[in-house]
Amino acid sequence: MSSGSDDREDPANDAALPGSGFFLLLGRVELRFAQLCVVLMTALVLTSALARTFGEPMNWTVDLATFTFAWAVFVGADVAWRRDRMVSIDVLVDRLPDGPRAWVRLLSYVIIAVFLVVLAYTGTRLADDASDRSFDGVPWLSYTWVTIAVPIGALLMLYTTVHKIRGEIRARRDGGEEPA
Repeated sequence: MSSGSDDREDPANDAALPGSGFFLLLGRVELRFAQLCVVLMTALVLTSALARTFGEPMNWTVDLATFTFAWAVFVGADVAWRRDRMVSIDVLVDRLPDGPRAWVRLLSYVIIAVFLVVLAYTGTRLADDASDRSFDGVPWLSYTWVTIAVPIGALLMLYTTVHKIRGEIRARRDGGEEPA
């Protein structure tokens, strides 16, 4: 539950991340997508502020900034989860011996997986409920495209969580060492 090594902070260092193949490819795509969303959101907010300053408000920029913010948050959450960069309070867990610590971590992953399944389900219902709603400044863009970020982000994090659970189980089976 700790934040891991400093190598995990460098997105270019895929060797520091557990997994291979599709898992790593998906992680790279998620990272670039989240970065793009943050850049677009920043540009849109700046454009809106400048336009307002010059007396020509562009309301659609705020709507699209909201859209990119939602996607950056939910995809970026999985980027952080993959790299063990989520906030955690592990003062007590760190004091446990290796065996119980591993079981607590595994239990935590299972609880997180259950939560993510519920989040994906309720997020899908929310996206469906928002299907008839659109942005004021961008009437052709359904609000569903914002709310669908919730279940998609939850499913991405669920995929990562299952990967972490498999790593924990594999580590216990192969000798009890910490997973990579």
